[in-house]
Amino acid sequence: LGLAWGTTLSEISVHLIPKRIDSLTIVQLNGSGNTFVYDNSYAAKILHSFAENFDARMFLFPVPTFFDYPDTRAAMWRERSIRRIVDIQHDAEVFLFSIGSVSSGVPSHVYAGGYLEQCDLDVLKRERVVGDLATVFFRTDGSSDGISINDRASGPPLELYRQTPRTICVVSGRAKVPGLLAALRAGYIKDLVVDEPTARLLIEQMDAD
Repeated sequence: LGLAWGTTLSEISVHLIPKRIDSLTIVQLNGSGNTFVYDNSYAAKILHSFAENFDARMFLFPVPTFFDYPDTRAAMWRERSIRRIVDIQHDAEVFLFSIGSVSSGVPSHVYAGGYLEQCDLDVLKRERVVGDLATVFFRTDGSSDGISINDRASGPPLELYRQTPRTICVVSGRAKVPGLLAALRAGYIKDLVVDEPTARLLIEQMDAD
């Protein structure tokens, strides 16, 4: 089970129903380190909650959410200790995640927690980004090529969502609908859990298109 930490997954983690699942491995999908928050336990607490609930093995991903330089990320990905975690991500049978959105009523943690500077947000606006999956950004057509921040992001490539057998997206919030619609059309989501107001707006936008 690959987990993309964030506001929605944090809420899910405190409402889990205990159940032991034999041989379950949980892996963090994107790094959580940043230079603005001294307490870097946010993502770890979410994964610990899932691991304890399901009596699972857990692998944290000890890298920054965003690297300063693409070359640093490339070098880190060559390290065997990091490569092992990346391989576990690629072997996951299930991804559980939400849609990140800078304009949502409850801002996604990566936007509200000091992980991005104003210059980064300006780039996202200029690139017409509508959302992200595990801190990898995409446009309304689901494309991510040419979005410079992605070269520094620690999340898995979006193509991996298409290849993973089951990808479960949990979304609540009308402002997340543009990103949700783009992710659905791009084939990143196979199972969707959504509240009624968000679902109604999603259907309206689908019909309008």
